[in-house]
Amino acid sequence: MFRTITPENRDEYQDLLDDMHRMRYRIVVGEWGWEIPGIPEGYDKDQFDTDNTVYIVVRNEVGEVVATSRMNPTTQPHMLSDLFADYCDLQPYPVGTDVWECSRFVTDRSLLADPVEDFRIRCRLGIGLTVFCLDKGINRLSWLTHQKFYNLVQRVWKTEPLGLPHREGDDWAWIPAVSRIDQATLDRQMDRFRNAEEIVAQYMAPKRRAGGGRVA
Repeated sequence: MFRTITPENRDEYQDLLDDMHRMRYRIVVGEWGWEIPGIPEGYDKDQFDTDNTVYIVVRNEVGEVVATSRMNPTTQPHMLSDLFADYCDLQPYPVGTDVWECSRFVTDRSLLADPVEDFRIRCRLGIGLTVFCLDKGINRLSWLTHQKFYNLVQRVWKTEPLGLPHREGDDWAWIPAVSRIDQATLDRQMDRFRNAEEIVAQYMAPKRRAGGGRVA
């Protein structure tokens, strides 16, 4: 379903990590248009890919990396502490052994056959994050996400904002947030994975106005 790469087993998965960093570059730079200082051409590895980083990687049936995310301990430098502390204008970013930061939540939709597979892949990625956290006694994940994804996260994880939405010259409003991780979180994720076809059908159904007319 997913592969968890930790400092302890990283040497076994160097080829997979290389594929993951190249996939991240294709999406975050090539598709999303991010400018990330200091990274090599074609390879997204920045200062927050450290010896202590944990990765969740999902591959398709032919072994291609289709989704990934990374986690870093908040007791060490991380994105909210070093780059986006000023975004946390409602409450300070959390720090502690029981809270890690999640970043680079990325999927390559070009390798996915349809919306149901896309949904299931993202479910697998979220399940991987939650399973690791439950196993390690981590009960919160902090992250910076765009507003649309923040609204989706709330359906699975109990999430609260650390700051108001911020815009930095693009179409995405960014929100720093923290989500609680517990067994109920995993149960909801597993239910969504099992019911993927029904949930995606609901998402794709034409929306209707209060008076009954369709929204274009």
